[in-house]
Amino acid sequence: MRALIVSLVAAVACVSALEVHAETPLTAMEAYERVQAMRHEAGDMAKDHTEEGLRKAIAHLQSALELLDRPDIRERATGNVFLYFRGHDVRMNLAEAYAELGEKDKALAMLEQMQGYGWIPGLNAFLARDEAFAKLKDEPRFRAFVARGELAGRLWKAPAIASPYRERLGVEERIAGLSLFWAEARQNFVHFDHVPDLEWDKVYLEYIPKVTAAETTRDYYRVMMQLAPLLQDGHTNIYPPKELAEAFYARPPLRTRKVEDKVLVTDVFSPSLAQRIAAGEEIVSIDGVPVLRYAQERVRPFASSSTPQDLDVRLFTYQLLGGDKDQPLRLALRGPDGKQHEEVVARSGYSDVAYPARFGFRMLDNGVAYLALDHFESDAGVKAFVQALPAIAKSKGLVLDLRHNGGGSTNFGLEILSYLTRDPVPTAISRMRADFGARRADMVQWVPFPGSGQPYRRSHEIHFEGPVAVLVGPETFSAAEDFVVSFDLMKRGILVGQRTAGSTGQPLTFMLPGGGQARICAKRDLYPDGREFVGSGIAPDIPVSQTVDDYRSGRDPALDRAAAALLARAKG
Repeated sequence: MRALIVSLVAAVACVSALEVHAETPLTAMEAYERVQAMRHEAGDMAKDHTEEGLRKAIAHLQSALELLDRPDIRERATGNVFLYFRGHDVRMNLAEAYAELGEKDKALAMLEQMQGYGWIPGLNAFLARDEAFAKLKDEPRFRAFVARGELAGRLWKAPAIASPYRERLGVEERIAGLSLFWAEARQNFVHFDHVPDLEWDKVYLEYIPKVTAAETTRDYYRVMMQLAPLLQDGHTNIYPPKELAEAFYARPPLRTRKVEDKVLVTDVFSPSLAQRIAAGEEIVSIDGVPVLRYAQERVRPFASSSTPQDLDVRLFTYQLLGGDKDQPLRLALRGPDGKQHEEVVARSGYSDVAYPARFGFRMLDNGVAYLALDHFESDAGVKAFVQALPAIAKSKGLVLDLRHNGGGSTNFGLEILSYLTRDPVPTAISRMRADFGARRADMVQWVPFPGSGQPYRRSHEIHFEGPVAVLVGPETFSAAEDFVVSFDLMKRGILVGQRTAGSTGQPLTFMLPGGGQARICAKRDLYPDGREFVGSGIAPDIPVSQTVDDYRSGRDPALDRAAAALLARAKG
């Protein structure tokens, strides 16, 4: 939320001006766009930095404040943070103009009024780069303004607790880190109803002696990393310091997956290791412990997950082989022929690791286009889609594969969806807790998250209007599930595969003692009609699971079913 507010302060939408009569009814977003346009116009007036231009800009910005002060606009702003914070940003623009004119009192008054909207520590660095405010730096009121802004950083970033890495932490620091995570979860976690039997305060008391006894930082994080999974949420985690990453997360260049009741090696990314271990082999045991029991005993306590299918991914794909880089794994493996062998596998030290290219596009033999959307961490998926769009436009149908998409930024997914429709793309609605301070009243209150449910609007010269299928599964997570929700709401095609992970949201992230980090899911997402999918996952229209025989034979039944369904729709 704090990061969102800072970004809102910096945002300037270049929207064409519309002459609007003072009494013309406006929606919240129309008012937002109108004020943004007036800010842009004022910037044009003041760009030559003459007194005449600055005076014109000030008059225009004062008109923007008058618009924001209209009773109907004030009412709309109470439910729309984007419109609400335009009052902050217009005053910032006015403060800059007054400062440039040397009218210090008026500039300072605007800055002080800005802090009625929020204390934003990042704003101080922004103002420090603006030469206009250099004239105010020695003013007591300006120094007080800066000091108030910094209070937020000291309050929420907890610098005294968020100490740098050391091999040993004091017991006070260890307890403070535990207390910080407990308190932030108590105040902000949005899925306590998913763990109705969890007594969070009792957990806190039980963990005090545990962290007290964990004298090394490594031992401390081994304890703390078992705390977050109790909340059973994939977006709620505790991570060790980067200095300890190889003590917890080192893993050989293998990919594994639970298929039916077996744990298979699905990929080997090192040619040297591939001489000993082949894709398709079953892992029977690890370090002499049957693999299913090993996952439950050694991995389960550290796995934050939202659903059973999400948990299986974490136990048997993401975390199964992770651990200390200096401790090799002893794997018992069984081939398709039933023959068994044992390999000692190092977790690190490979010099020949090569991963396959991502975002693969191809035309299937039946004329259906296929694109793997492997993540939304960058715009690479958007670029891959746009590059393939000419070929997609000529296809009989399109399959988008999100089965291995672990998320990233929701907007990248929405951008791709905007090429599949000429209408705005619908989105999930989101809620956050508002039971704080004077509003708590011994209850959990929900309020809309800023921008909740706003459709994504983007027009393009080319749209694909043919039939579409999206492949989903338990690795379809976070922003990828946001994509699936929007696709489902669009009624644009079919979902094929297995139920998604059932975990999305915006985590609140903060630092812990010794350089570690934590995050807590602070945004609750739902379908617009109130249907829940976090904690259950999104079910496909056509359920398809891969068997061990399918995998070993190279068959992809979900892709086959999707392509067949698209061809049937194209003919129909």
